[in-house]
Amino acid sequence: MPIAEITGNRPGIEGIGSSVTRRVGSEGAVGWSLVSPAVAILLLMTVAPTIYLLQSSFFSFTLLNPELKRFVGLQNFVQVVLDPTIRQDILVTLLFVILAVGIELLVGLILAVALAPRSFGNTIGSTILLLPFAVTPVVSALIWRQLLNPNYGWIDYYLQRLGIIGRPIEWLSSAPTAWAAIVGLDVWQWTPFVALILMAGLQGIPREPQEAAAVDGANSWQTFWHVTLPQLRPFIALAVLLRLVEAFKTFGTVQILTGGGPGRSTELINLTLYRVGLQDFQIGAAAALGILFLILLSMIVSQLLKVLGRNTELLQ
Repeated sequence: MPIAEITGNRPGIEGIGSSVTRRVGSEGAVGWSLVSPAVAILLLMTVAPTIYLLQSSFFSFTLLNPELKRFVGLQNFVQVVLDPTIRQDILVTLLFVILAVGIELLVGLILAVALAPRSFGNTIGSTILLLPFAVTPVVSALIWRQLLNPNYGWIDYYLQRLGIIGRPIEWLSSAPTAWAAIVGLDVWQWTPFVALILMAGLQGIPREPQEAAAVDGANSWQTFWHVTLPQLRPFIALAVLLRLVEAFKTFGTVQILTGGGPGRSTELINLTLYRVGLQDFQIGAAAALGILFLILLSMIVSQLLKVLGRNTELLQ
């Protein structure tokens, strides 16, 4: 049989390609039809409030008299930028985030290294470690407020029994001890989250490079510093990224524990937003502050995403 006749009876490459294209297109349409309700709800819950927030930032009005809304342009942004108390609150927020996330990263790394080897004891330890993370932030703040009470709190009681202090400490009445309280609460609650991410990274690292380093005469510290830690950098960057976003959003725990006091020493930016918007009823100024804070957080997150991408590329 001639070759031309054989090939003529088979579907052409163009026909096969068009068939595959139609199938892929139909599957894509089905996929989009399935996720479109969720996407629509997500857009409604994020885009619409953001548009309203941006619109409100250009007007001056209060919740008491919303009908007296008037356009002021960039005046709210200028007012927020020039307000020295708001600049101080931003610095307080940055200091809180750096201290809390830094301590959580260090302690979480130590716990991850200790609990990474698979054993029954480490499984029990990991379960106990996750208990603070399972408690809601508001409940955690209420528990800590009772523990720090100078009259009947356990912390002062046991510190006195051990002879570390002579009399009860008013933990929430001075700036240094109030800072220790809010940072300590955040570290207690979020260190398990960081440790869990780093533990997953350690358990996924191949053993061959570590064994090769041991054969070459490297001790445990040298192996960890020069072999394990570089391979763990993407997980460290991921943990820092997720924790930074959550730390910048901190509100309930500090509001319940210190209320921003004493004075304004622990006034985080979210507490300022709450005060300006829902206590002073200055919706326009609060919206402008929220927009500026969103821009600042977006810049920080974008830089961390670049670092995370570079660290991931180095290991590929």
